[in-house]
Amino acid sequence: MLKNKDKNTFYCFSPPVMIATFVVEIILAIFVFLKYKSSTTKNIIIALLVLLGIFQFVEFFVCGSYFGQWSSIASRVGYVAITFLPPLSIHLANEIGARKKHWTTYASYILAVGFTLFFIFVPNAINDSICTGNYVIFNMVGINIFAYGLYYFGLLLAILIISASLAAKQKNKKIRNALHWLIVGTLAFILPTAIIYFLAPQTGSAIPSVMCGFAIIYAIILAVKIAPVSIRVK
Repeated sequence: MLKNKDKNTFYCFSPPVMIATFVVEIILAIFVFLKYKSSTTKNIIIALLVLLGIFQFVEFFVCGSYFGQWSSIASRVGYVAITFLPPLSIHLANEIGARKKHWTTYASYILAVGFTLFFIFVPNAINDSICTGNYVIFNMVGINIFAYGLYYFGLLLAILIISASLAAKQKNKKIRNALHWLIVGTLAFILPTAIIYFLAPQTGSAIPSVMCGFAIIYAIILAVKIAPVSIRVK
């Protein structure tokens, strides 16, 4: 079920900004694809950029009511997209730090698959989508919100810890800088979201939308700061 409120008003995360962000993230993905040699790190960065773009694309169409009765399915697709962002970032940190096939990578992906199955098969996994004009609110029921929040912010914290730990042990300056930029990129959308929530707790259901609005900073860091020092140029 989709509700709209002031959907044509231009705000920081309004539909025009959502589609512009989508375009930027996809262009960055294409840039990384064309510029760098094939590697696991390259594939992870492209996947992160594409998934960020997918969520913005879903938000745009939900707010524009283009999906109509399919908005619930679109919302699920958006949630599946952002569910894999933390595991991919953990994988990226381990890959950059030359810690391949680490248990934290596997564990995070297993959790992501579990939530993906939940969003796909549970009928009321997401029971409402509200476009406020400033962000999209996706409503989940009771314990589901707590469990998903624990999963998401737990893995975001894990990204920071893993990246900092690997950077402290890394002698290669470029690789160390890439891990530091991964920390900066993660904080770039965690801190603004946390501040907004602290100032306006009623935006809690909109956290995925607000977070992905700020994640454009993360996307730019991935393509401009992390990719150049962690992937060989073609």
